[in-house]
Amino acid sequence: MGSPPHRSGGHTHRQVVRAWLLAAGVVGLCGVTLFGAAAARVILACVFSAVATDALMGLLSRSPFQGRSERAALTGMLLALTLPATTPWAVALFGSVVAVLVGQGIFQGRLMPALVGRVVTQYVFSGYLFLAGTLLYSPVLTPAHLFFGDISDAERVVHYQGWFESQESTIHNAYELERPVQILRKFAHARLPADGDLIFTPILRDQLPPWRDTVFGVVPGGIGETCIIGLIVAGMYLVHRGFLRWQLPVTLVASAAFALSILPVETAAGFRWFPVLEIEQNQAVGLAYILHHLTAGQIMLTAFLLAVDPISSPLRVHGQIIFAAGIGLIAAFMRLYGSLDGECYWAVLLMNAFVGMIDRQLRRPVLGIAEE
Repeated sequence: MGSPPHRSGGHTHRQVVRAWLLAAGVVGLCGVTLFGAAAARVILACVFSAVATDALMGLLSRSPFQGRSERAALTGMLLALTLPATTPWAVALFGSVVAVLVGQGIFQGRLMPALVGRVVTQYVFSGYLFLAGTLLYSPVLTPAHLFFGDISDAERVVHYQGWFESQESTIHNAYELERPVQILRKFAHARLPADGDLIFTPILRDQLPPWRDTVFGVVPGGIGETCIIGLIVAGMYLVHRGFLRWQLPVTLVASAAFALSILPVETAAGFRWFPVLEIEQNQAVGLAYILHHLTAGQIMLTAFLLAVDPISSPLRVHGQIIFAAGIGLIAAFMRLYGSLDGECYWAVLLMNAFVGMIDRQLRRPVLGIAEE
């Protein structure tokens, strides 16, 4: 039997992996556009290291190479999408080696390999991966320097009005901004002041970038985390090809939105339950707050590319719905009350541990065989 995935459906293993590579490549291209050559270097380092490590493992184990290089390249690409463009190449190489050796080798893909590499690297190189809130400010290229700009030539912006509206100097190649997800975390931990009776308005007006910026991806973050439009296009392509069931990403986003809508937020005025219902100055500030949560950070990347991995997710639709709902709820809880970055990645790995049990509980009964 060849390498996984072993899901039937009329497509070969190579066709499935190549389709996922194309989808991940679309998101990667969006990241290169927003973060420049630095993002391309991280992607190339991850892919090269993953393929080289897998080839070395194949030589040592004398196993067939058919389909292995594409799977390794996909692992490296997905890992790169979770990393910031400022990640040194040595850190990217290390993450890919761990993803292939541990995720694909030891765990045989049962734990999402790219995320195994991500979380291990997060601990080993915490200063580069925002562990526990470090490295709060990150660059994004200015409108005049997309794709060809240098994010190391960044200017710290104090009064930021948005990427499309900013009147800041464009002498530098990039704006250095605080990550939206970090601002949301500070708000949930009552570390941002209120403005009289206004609780949610100050964060939306003075702290967060416009919601449109988070949709187009012109905010700091991981290479593949920010451009929501690119992620949706990639996900729709996989759904069209039949390699992704739409129920999984929809359930993941809906469960995260549900949890974020009802769980209490510790604001400067005390705990506020059901934040989605907040209205200030006749504005639905609670809904805007939830929308920022959904488009900031890793929720969309996880929903459309990471949690839907055909090897580490359940086989049946009902199992995938349970799997996705668990990821969304855990990720929302960790974002509101935790301090560890990459909450969605941890949530996927936690739910990966229950995939076998979910598949066993939802397996189809076979006629003519007595149940044990």
